Amino acid sequence: MLNEQWLNTFLTLVEVEHFTLTADKLNMTQPGVSQHVKKLEEQVGRALLNRAGKKFELTQAGEMLYSYALKRIKEEEELFNQLEVDSEEEGPCKFSCSGAMATVLYPHFLKRQKKFPGLVVSVEAAPNKLIIDKVISNEIDVGIVTQSTVLSELSYESVGVEALCLVLPKKYSNKKLNFSDLNKIGFINHPDGPSYADRLLSANYGAEFKGVNNLNVKGYINQIGQIMLPVSEGLGFTILPESIVRHFRPQSSIFIAPLKVPVKDELFIVKKKYRSIGRRYEWFEKEIRNRISEK
Repeated sequence: MLNEQWLNTFLTLVEVEHFTLTADKLNMTQPGVSQHVKKLEEQVGRALLNRAGKKFELTQAGEMLYSYALKRIKEEEELFNQLEVDSEEEGPCKFSCSGAMATVLYPHFLKRQKKFPGLVVSVEAAPNKLIIDKVISNEIDVGIVTQSTVLSELSYESVGVEALCLVLPKKYSNKKLNFSDLNKIGFINHPDGPSYADRLLSANYGAEFKGVNNLNVKGYINQIGQIMLPVSEGLGFTILPESIVRHFRPQSSIFIAPLKVPVKDELFIVKKKYRSIGRRYEWFEKEIRNRISEK
């Protein structure tokens, strides 16, 4: 790593173009200036100056080092300027949540970015564990999860609940179905399907439900916006958060079955407890609370 003091002496010398004047400006002796340049040459392993009496010219290595020093100074100035400004209107905004929640929130986040183009919004759909891991590793700044942990480095804020829905094709809306009937219809699976199915079906069908491995799976899709499509076409049932179900069109093609035992997820905003993430996140966190409370 280059010695900062020697590099500063070299930079000043190039700009002043005189050893004695450089010494005066830096409150040094002229031999001290020469010594700093010599030590810097030893550090980089190249001559930096071609001396001709009291005058000098930069070698090719000297020109390269001078350009590097100017670039470094500019980068440091930009860094300090950024550190001084905590803007609500610019900077990266990194989030992670379930695919269902991303569908609800992302359009509103984009409106904010359109209003303030200096914001760079990233939303990643992921399961709870991966979200927590990414918060801990600083890959994301704000996550939305359905389970809190006891990790002391994280903070959790409960922001509401969301119900899971058992969704069937519309043609079953007037029929009373037991689990055997449901399984004949068949399950449309998706990345969160096993977890949702295990919780909702075990709560509502008891001993009839023998576990997700015994479900009659009629299809699988990992695109959150498309999961309802095979259901609307009469090809099977699925289980999804209410926010996704309510956004699907046309609603007339599906049926949300009434449940004896409602199953709901508590939703939490999760962040690093002692990490400052900037004022730009305040609007987004408020929007998350408002959108979840609307459901």
